[in-house]
Parts: sequence; structure tokens; C-alpha cells
Amino acid sequence: MSKKAEEYNVTVLSRDEITTYPKLGQAVVTILVTYIAAGLPPHTIRILKDKWTLQTERTLIRASIEDRLTRKPETFRV
Repeated sequence: MSKKAEEYNVTVLSRDEITTYPKLGQAVVTILVTYIAAGLPPHTIRILKDKWTLQTERTLIRASIEDRLTRKPETFRV
């Protein structure tokens, strides 16, 4: 029996490119993808530009959502 993966409604708020230089003269371009999903605050994932595809982006967003849903918020009184 195959279990259908849960689907999430996601809105991509922005895709921005940043360039960093981990070594002198070696530019690395990263795409920052900021998204929201129902019930979760906005979150940003990072993908190297040369590795970016729409499918990769969606796979990483799904993994991010599933990871975040397993976390329990900490609440306390001060």
C-alpha cells in the first residue's frame, strides 16, 4: 500500500541572489528562497546557484517544512 505524501500550500515570497567569497577571489553565488506555509512563520532556505532547479527548490522546501513541523515550541512565563 502506497501512502500519499502530505501536500503543503507554499507561497514563495522572494528569491534573492547573494555572492560570498569563502576564499579570496572565489565567488560563490547562493539563492535565498523565502517562503511561507500555512501555520508556520516565514523561513529562508539557501541553494547554491549552480545546483538550483525548481524541483530542487521544492524538495528542499518540503524537507524544511517537515523538519519544522517536528519541532516543539518552548513556552514559559517570566
